[in-house]
Amino acid sequence: MDELSRHQWVATHILPHESEVRGWLRKHIRSLSSADIDDLIQEAYSRLWLAEFTRIVNGRGYLYTVVRNLLAEQARRARIVPMERLGEIEALHIPSDEPGPERRVGARQEIERLERIVNSLPEQCRRAFQLQKFQGLSQREIASEMKISEKTVEKHLASALLRVLAELNADGEDTRAVASTGITQNDSEQIRD
Repeated sequence: MDELSRHQWVATHILPHESEVRGWLRKHIRSLSSADIDDLIQEAYSRLWLAEFTRIVNGRGYLYTVVRNLLAEQARRARIVPMERLGEIEALHIPSDEPGPERRVGARQEIERLERIVNSLPEQCRRAFQLQKFQGLSQREIASEMKISEKTVEKHLASALLRVLAELNADGEDTRAVASTGITQNDSEQIRD
């Protein structure tokens, strides 16, 4: 990999996570000074520069791992290491990109709620909505599948979208639930027009 490609890879996959890693270090390794954190980050970049980028799947996770390993190396080499730092390093957990149990439960609940809303739609609206949003069919394909005109499909979809939005907004639901339907603000504005 040439130098320009390395610069671009680091700028794209590593640099956006630097401030997050700095915050993580400040939060979890309180015995580190700002200068110590700067030194760690600088050393991490020099290690990353030598890495084989094509083998790194997750730049964020790799950066965290490099920093954690550097902390462990420093502790092994140092003659005097503050006891609290040893405990901090030992307890250090690399943040995962995987959603935690509470996010999984919340997502499952949102999906179940959306399923209930969709299942409460009139049959033709529900079928048209499911074919478009869940199976990705175009209006023309839905019309062919349901053996109705494209104009009728459009009316069913508009009705379904309005009903789904109304249900999602009925409880003051935030935009994340609306986003999970694939319905945008633009969709709802077009339906009203």
